[in-house]
Amino acid sequence: MSAASEAGDAKGPRKDSVRNRARLIDSARAVFAERGFGATLDDVARHAGVGVGTAYRHFPNKQALAAVVLADATEQIAADAREALAMDDPWDALVAFFERNGARQAADRGLYEQLTGLGDSERQDQIWPGIVADVTAIFSRAQEAGLVRADAAPQDIAAIFALLGPAYEMTRDVSPDLWRRYLALILDGLRATDRPALPVPPPPAEALDTILKAGKPHR
Repeated sequence: MSAASEAGDAKGPRKDSVRNRARLIDSARAVFAERGFGATLDDVARHAGVGVGTAYRHFPNKQALAAVVLADATEQIAADAREALAMDDPWDALVAFFERNGARQAADRGLYEQLTGLGDSERQDQIWPGIVADVTAIFSRAQEAGLVRADAAPQDIAAIFALLGPAYEMTRDVSPDLWRRYLALILDGLRATDRPALPVPPPPAEALDTILKAGKPHR
């Protein structure tokens, strides 16, 4: 190793190395959002304008890069939940949470695929408990206020996330906002009104992973 290299190592990562890593992460956001996990690390490298070898020096595989990108996106989901819980009206809070995250997932195919189990399973295991806890709090507050039907359960939220997936795909080439119509129809079914009881009970909490993966896009 040269003296210059050693000096560089002692001072920390070289500026061009830091810059390339940032370019790869920015490009991954764009590539995964548009193409989902069908994209490769090579695709990201081309988008970033760096060599494939450079990409693999920073990230051993696309899952490692996706974990960095999606950490920010899922933290935003948690932030959305906190903002929703701060809203005065419990029903408006529930609707706002779904609309904000529906918009994120409709615009970011990679995020949707990660949340529904197509991405790295280890990463999904890390992010879902926090999201479930936040959504349960939003749901429970609306139900305790008498705004959500009594026979609905927090587990039903997972099915709603899964049901919206096909809506994103079906409407993407027709109207990018058409999924909002189907979200409104689904949420209307949660309202506490004079309706007959649901025909079957909600799924057990331990079935959430199965529900979400059933809603993922097939390749």
